[in-house]
Amino acid sequence: MRDLTCTVLMYLLASSSAIALHAQTQLKTTDAEMEQRLEAISNALTTTRQQLDQSQQQIVQLQAELAAVRQQLASRQDTAPASGPVDPAPAQVASSSSQEMEERQQTVEAQVKVLDQSKVESGSKYPVRLTGLILFNGFLNRGSVDNIDLPSIATRQTPGTSDGSAGATMRQTILGIEANGPRIAGARSSADVSLDFFGGIAYSNYGTASGIVRMRTASVNLDWSRDSVQFGMVAPLISPLNPTSYATVAEPGMAWAGNLWSWAPQLRIAHRFPLSDDKQWMAEFGLWDPSSSGYNKSDVFRAPSAGEQTKQPGYEGRVSFGSGGERGFQAGVGGYYSRQTYGSANNDAWAFTADWRVPLAHRFELSGEGYRGRSLGGLGGGVYKDVIFGTDPISGATVWRGLNDIGGWTQFKSHFGRSLEANATIGQDNGFASDFHAVNLPSNASQTELRARNRMLAGNLIYRPKTYLIFSPEYRRIWTWPISGKGSTADIFTLSVGYQF
Repeated sequence: MRDLTCTVLMYLLASSSAIALHAQTQLKTTDAEMEQRLEAISNALTTTRQQLDQSQQQIVQLQAELAAVRQQLASRQDTAPASGPVDPAPAQVASSSSQEMEERQQTVEAQVKVLDQSKVESGSKYPVRLTGLILFNGFLNRGSVDNIDLPSIATRQTPGTSDGSAGATMRQTILGIEANGPRIAGARSSADVSLDFFGGIAYSNYGTASGIVRMRTASVNLDWSRDSVQFGMVAPLISPLNPTSYATVAEPGMAWAGNLWSWAPQLRIAHRFPLSDDKQWMAEFGLWDPSSSGYNKSDVFRAPSAGEQTKQPGYEGRVSFGSGGERGFQAGVGGYYSRQTYGSANNDAWAFTADWRVPLAHRFELSGEGYRGRSLGGLGGGVYKDVIFGTDPISGATVWRGLNDIGGWTQFKSHFGRSLEANATIGQDNGFASDFHAVNLPSNASQTELRARNRMLAGNLIYRPKTYLIFSPEYRRIWTWPISGKGSTADIFTLSVGYQF
């Protein structure tokens, strides 16, 4: 019996030890988890406290200004004469001044409410601004085109198909985020990104969809007083201007008809030489990730372009003169070079460019760009191609030839007050016929391979009853010619309604 009792006691002692050890382990695990949670909560509270402190400082400053306004208003009322004859003129001035002070008071109170209730929150203490353009485009196309939402090419009508189309889209809506950061080595840092919904095809098995989110442009910027460095996905620096149009936002106006525009990753460096407060020279240099038109044959993976296969970037440079600010006079010249690889042979892609913006009196403006180069399909030229493939007329061997190209666009702008403007634009992209005739094109060549010239004419009105509300009807006509045979035309009617914020 004694042995049995000892056995039971030993068993209970061992069980108690195991339970205590397990409880201690669980307690340590629970303590560690609790410490992690407390640390996360503490970090979140610290960030929130910093944001609240910053907002509180701004609110206190505005409240002090409001108190000063009220004190000034009270002092004016106290100094008014209690009796006696009143001069009508001073009384009228005092009444006007009092009304003005009340309006200022209401404005300050509104600013305090906005600051207190509508602060955009971010992960840092630096300000972030949300921008955008909610854009509706209704369209009517007469003729066959490459893309009914945003036509840039007139195509041959396929037998048995309609000779036009009509519809509407909101895929050109834009959302943007702008952020200002700390100073680094004396430079002001900032960043921005712009998105739209023009990616993919806007159709599904049940109707028209709204499109896929697509990154348009993005950049990280460092700005000194005279120097700037930019890392971003932006338009070529040799093509800084675009025609004004709300019908062509997902791709800039005159794209593939004289406007080099393709957005691609770049590194830019700029230096300004100020001559006066509103006049300056500027020199820019950039390294560009050279793309090629229609090179990627895979729908799943990204293959290297003809330029990327050379293991070196494209090079850009531009020198410009400007005066009078953003809407003042501007003129610049630029150059571009990139090496391309096709099989075992190399091709030199290059361009010389010019751009201008000339104010004419107060209400008119003339702007535009021009270029001459070769293999510019990756920049939005070359009528969709960099090279022409075919057979040698003598040997019959398969050969290719870089396509020489010339083009440009110009726009005449008229301002009718602050709320109405009109724009007329014409542009053309033209491949050299001699390059097409230097090879025998295949008998089954596509319309893209045969395309040699594309021209576009556009006119629009832009009416802004308020700065944030936009109404814009536009008409475009497109002419597209193959290297031989009859060309194609299309007429595009668009009504755009936008809300900008």
